[in-house]
Formats: sequence, C-alpha cells, structure tokens
Amino acid sequence: MTVSTDIGLDATASERIATSLARLDERQKAMQAAADARHGQLVAMLAEFVPRAEIEAKQAATNLRIDAVVERMDKMEARSWKVIGSVLGAAGTAVAGVFTLKIKGG
Repeated sequence: MTVSTDIGLDATASERIATSLARLDERQKAMQAAADARHGQLVAMLAEFVPRAEIEAKQAATNLRIDAVVERMDKMEARSWKVIGSVLGAAGTAVAGVFTLKIKGG
C-alpha cells in the first residue's frame, strides 16, 4: 500500500484509509454535481428541440401563403393596368372625338 505524502508518514493505517475514503467521497460528489449540471443542460436543450419535419412543414406552409399573396398581387397589378388602359383609352377617345368635331365642324 502506498503512503500519501499529505497525510504524513506517521499516520496510522486507519487514518490513511479514512482520508482516502473522504477523498473518494469528495470526488464522487464532484462527479455527481458535474453529471447533474450536464443533465440540466441536456434537459434545457431537449425543451428547445423542434423536429426537422415540423420545421419543414411550417416552411412549406409559409411558402404556400407567400405564393398565394404573390398571385393576388399579380392579379391586382393586371387589373390596375387594365383600369389604367381603359381610362387612357376613354380619355384618348374623348380627345379624338373633340378633335374630330372641331375638324368637321370647322
């Protein structure tokens, strides 16, 4: 059996055993504290975990909504250009009618 240098050479076998057991107990407590801390970290990480399938499903739903909005915007833009074309056509027709009356009327 080896003799620890910090107990002293004059310590009895029972003192050395008691000291070794105390050190083992301290190590065990330190290891348990580290394990408890790691367990707490893992539990916190699992609480924030979101399955990849759920993320992909939300992304697909978001993409569908965005596509629907883009489609509606395209329809609104097409309608706006039709209205602008109609207004310009009506104004052009009115102006042409006025010029035609002036030219014919003299």
